[in-house]
Amino acid sequence: MAHTIIADIDRDLVAALDARAGLLTLRAILLRYKDCGVTAAQVAALLQELRPSMQNGAQEGPLEDGILDALDMVTGWCTPQLRVWDEAGNDHAS
Repeated sequence: MAHTIIADIDRDLVAALDARAGLLTLRAILLRYKDCGVTAAQVAALLQELRPSMQNGAQEGPLEDGILDALDMVTGWCTPQLRVWDEAGNDHAS
């Protein structure tokens, strides 16, 4: 099981990933982490931990895609409109 950052937000994130939520829903959840002072590196670590636990034996698929999409928004490998943490700030994951 992945470590806990903020239990309520963690549950919402996992539920959104399970439901194959869209990018804007995932971004809204990620913004909640940022608003609570959580760093991009912390959220990236959580998402990396979730990858094997949510794959259910499959190497690729919708769950993996959702986690990777969320990681892209956390690390800045996305359009500026979807980026959550400012790459110029110290909270940008590398």
